[in-house]
Amino acid sequence: MTIASELKQLEKEMWRANREGDGDFYERVVREDALTVSKHGVAGKADIVPNVTKNENPFLKTDLSHLKVVQIGEDSALVTYKATVTALIDDEQQKFQVLATSVYARENDEWRSVFHQQTEV
Repeated sequence: MTIASELKQLEKEMWRANREGDGDFYERVVREDALTVSKHGVAGKADIVPNVTKNENPFLKTDLSHLKVVQIGEDSALVTYKATVTALIDDEQQKFQVLATSVYARENDEWRSVFHQQTEV
């Protein structure tokens, strides 16, 4: 499997875990010093994992398109794409799109999430 295909699959798994409230997956993949930037501000792992686990606004469906991978170094790369999300917010299905970028670092032969950023379209 190429680095590009491996990271595209990992990014899809991150969204699956978010949809399903799988905080354990985030606990394993997200590095301790990782950051997420979105319209809600900047969050670290200590905020990210419990929020995914709570799953208060569950994502019902996520479609990723225009995925591109840029290898930064031997053990680092970024994934950028457009996500179309259907979520249950205040008991109503709502659809929105984001442009997203994630940065990964390979440690002990495993890819770890270091940074994720979303901008609503």
